Amino acid sequence: MKVALYVRVSTEDQADEGFSIDGQIKALRDWCDRNHHEVVAVYKDEGISAKNLNRQGIKKLFADCESSLFDIIAVWDISRLSRELRDILTAMHIIMDRNNVRFFSLQENNDYSSPYARMTLQVMGSVAELQRKTLITNVKMGMTQRASEGLWNGGRLLGYKSVNKRLIIIEEEAQIIRQIFSLYVQGYGYKAIANRLNHAGYKTKNHSDFSITSIREIITNPTYAGYIRFNSVQNWNEKRRQGKGDPIIVKGVHDPIVDMETWGKVQNIFNIKSKKPSKTFTGHFPLTSLLRCPQCGSGMRGHKNKSKNQNHYIRYYQCGAFHSKGSAVCSSNSVRADWIEEDVYQRLENVFHNQNYLASIVSRVNQKISEQKEPLLSNLNYLNGQLANIQKNINKYLTLFETESIEVESLKDRLRTLEQEKKEILKQKCIVEEALAQPTVKEISEKEIKQSLAVFSELLPKAKPEQQKALLHSLVKEITVTQAQNIKDRKVEKVELMFDTSLKEERVLTYDTVPPA
Repeated sequence: MKVALYVRVSTEDQADEGFSIDGQIKALRDWCDRNHHEVVAVYKDEGISAKNLNRQGIKKLFADCESSLFDIIAVWDISRLSRELRDILTAMHIIMDRNNVRFFSLQENNDYSSPYARMTLQVMGSVAELQRKTLITNVKMGMTQRASEGLWNGGRLLGYKSVNKRLIIIEEEAQIIRQIFSLYVQGYGYKAIANRLNHAGYKTKNHSDFSITSIREIITNPTYAGYIRFNSVQNWNEKRRQGKGDPIIVKGVHDPIVDMETWGKVQNIFNIKSKKPSKTFTGHFPLTSLLRCPQCGSGMRGHKNKSKNQNHYIRYYQCGAFHSKGSAVCSSNSVRADWIEEDVYQRLENVFHNQNYLASIVSRVNQKISEQKEPLLSNLNYLNGQLANIQKNINKYLTLFETESIEVESLKDRLRTLEQEKKEILKQKCIVEEALAQPTVKEISEKEIKQSLAVFSELLPKAKPEQQKALLHSLVKEITVTQAQNIKDRKVEKVELMFDTSLKEERVLTYDTVPPA
């Protein structure tokens, strides 16, 4: 039987407990040797958690299932596949139901091909999911306890360093924090403060420029007044955290950087500003972040000004870095929204209805893909040739052994060397094959692009403003603006498209530029 191994490790702690990548592979190879199976591929996901199936290694494994490259997929234990029951069942559907590949878990010593074994798999999947949720709960309980004792739960914070969960003031950074609070009390806004700090050459803890967001986070962080805040967001263990949690705010064991009087003044000003009436402007900016600043390349964002007669607003797009960080980082580089949007829509309309444009785009995209694939295919052919030569040498030494022309020890040494060379080449081959399997190196057809554009063209005029933005972001990669001193001279330089021509879940990112209108 031909076997594919899937191995995964998320943290160094798991490696210390015996779940290391090499340890998993060795155990699985030993099992294959005992059962006279041939290992034909190894799929790895290193340093990645099992909370979903969005992993490069497992996606490649699923894709190769369809090519009948192997008969069995073997894992160290079921949790290596996933710790979510829903994802385990999805994986089993792809592996066994759709592609008729068997699935084996070493720790459970079970082949899950039979109906009874599938039922057992669901139980094991539930256990893995429970273990993950229990681990999350226990970690959070420990962090909550530390916070309630006034200790720091980790993370980098401007103005402090953490020593044994206790915050120690870094005076040169604390001076920046005090300046931020002082400027806010004097009436400076977020952008004005960020601009002033950036002009002075100050940086955040991550060595980035200050922005509106970073200033707001600092003036609302009670840590600087001597308190510890924890659990201020929900789903804290997820990458995309949601909503407000049930925050713990207690007196910390660390020294404050700002006094309580200053902290109180800042919070009063913040609360007053937060209660300002909502703005009446109802315009929208569908090209936000798609437009790129001609000076720094940042995404441009919407901005509006009252017209001279004060009857309506005029919409603009301006550099996002300038908007959030000020003139120390970039200039406004504004463009009129109605002008730029009309130009972009006209270019897209030309592509929808001009057969020559469409054919030209398909030709150029496929030419780029061909250029990407050529060195990969050449490398793959070379590696296949090397593997053939190694196998030829292995056969030669085995023949010499059969004719008693070589001693056993010499044979073992030579075969060991050849097997090691073979292993290294197979590893390189796997990397090349993964690169060739990427959606970005798959040719596209005119029919596929037509289908993408037909749906887009039909929906865009009928869509609501927020839906128009989503549609544009699904097709357009970025829009470059020409650099000019005068706002009237800034125009669309190029519109780069992003076609989704895949038949599966993977997104195909093939780019090309729309011709001028």
